[in-house]
Amino acid sequence: MSVITLTTDFGSKDSFVGVMKGVMLKINRESTFVDITHQITPQNVGQAAYVIYSAFSYFPQGAVHLCVVDPGVGSSRSPVVLEAAGHYFVGPDNGIFTKIIRNFEPTAIHEIVNRDFMEPDVSSTFHGRDVFAPAAAWLSRGTVRLEEFGPAVKAPVTLDLPKQVRSAANLIEGSIIYIDGFGNAVTNITRSLLEEVEKNIQADGVEIALHAGVIKSILPNYSMAPDQNTICATIGSWNTLEVFLANGDAAGVFGLAVDDHVEVRYY
Repeated sequence: MSVITLTTDFGSKDSFVGVMKGVMLKINRESTFVDITHQITPQNVGQAAYVIYSAFSYFPQGAVHLCVVDPGVGSSRSPVVLEAAGHYFVGPDNGIFTKIIRNFEPTAIHEIVNRDFMEPDVSSTFHGRDVFAPAAAWLSRGTVRLEEFGPAVKAPVTLDLPKQVRSAANLIEGSIIYIDGFGNAVTNITRSLLEEVEKNIQADGVEIALHAGVIKSILPNYSMAPDQNTICATIGSWNTLEVFLANGDAAGVFGLAVDDHVEVRYY
């Protein structure tokens, strides 16, 4: 079984995703496709970087992850393949693999230049079909070495993604990095840092401050919300702090957005 995941900003209205799968099936009919999401905010490479990082490890070793959020398609940016943590990644060299590169030292990164692994006619506007999909399918067959795609990439592009910062003994500062389909606001403040600070200062309470107001506790789960009108916080499935509204859209109701500043203060 050859697992190929897809993460794009293409949505579901157009034929783009289906066409990419057709191209891949011509090369490897044994492919098993898993759509991680096609609802990345258009051209939001940073959002895609977080999504693929949070998702890839739940797939079997050897899976190929095709990631196409490519506002620079047709420009001088390079198409790349890379291997890290026992998985393969295919996409534009525009920072989409920033968190993979920073957290798992890649075994190899190569530019895709070999026309044998592309569609015969390469469009300047749809490299997902003509460059990335064929490369992913050839990788999934297990018969092509990364160096066959092209030269090694020594300095891949990485993004300056928002960081969590412990700016005082009892204070953590971070940002909202993703709004999910329920309107929950996912932050980059990790469970591990929260637990470390709480333990070190032997805290009795916590306050989470953002422009929508102050949250007075971190709940064990969504169902513990006191009502459906109060903005709340919990630790979400990414093991990071998450702001939510029970049975509602926290981002929509409170105007939360990616890059909003978040502070967590223990006392």
